[in-house]
Amino acid sequence: MEVVGLRGEKVRLVPVDRSLHFDNALRWMNDPEVTRYLNLSTGVTPGMEEEWFQKVQKRDTDYAWAIHDERNRHIGFTGLHAIDWRQRRATSGIVIGEKDAWGRGYATDTMRVRTKFAFETLNLHRIESEALAENTASQQALERVGYRREGVFRKRIWAEGRWHDTVRYAILDEDYFAARSDTPDRAG
Repeated sequence: MEVVGLRGEKVRLVPVDRSLHFDNALRWMNDPEVTRYLNLSTGVTPGMEEEWFQKVQKRDTDYAWAIHDERNRHIGFTGLHAIDWRQRRATSGIVIGEKDAWGRGYATDTMRVRTKFAFETLNLHRIESEALAENTASQQALERVGYRREGVFRKRIWAEGRWHDTVRYAILDEDYFAARSDTPDRAG
């Protein structure tokens, strides 16, 4: 049985399923090129990855999805994390693990679908995201979806033997709905 999930123009976000997604997750999280811009520099063990899979199944403060492309190929993960239900805010994250999927618009479409779900289904007020300053591709994708740059955290992440600045982005429900009234439905 195929799980429909959340559909975008190029992607489908489906619930994380250990039997379908674990091997890719373990491979990607141990590939320095894939994790270069994540706050992860030491790789993960199968046990660590199992813990993550168990955590995201609970959906109390985290919603996570596997990203599938047009051919139903698993290409990454995305999520809404640390959801504060009282303040109606969450942080967001994404990793496109399949390198041949980089630069093809999958991240932007994923962010668009995830943002729609956050505001239209979960009724959140604010979604925050953070990117390493040198990760311009992620920043451009966030901006295309309507996230606004809010500031720079100087020397926030230690990786590759040096400190890195990060850039904070956020989108509010009012920004999202104002933009939606100006454009046709793109996230399906």
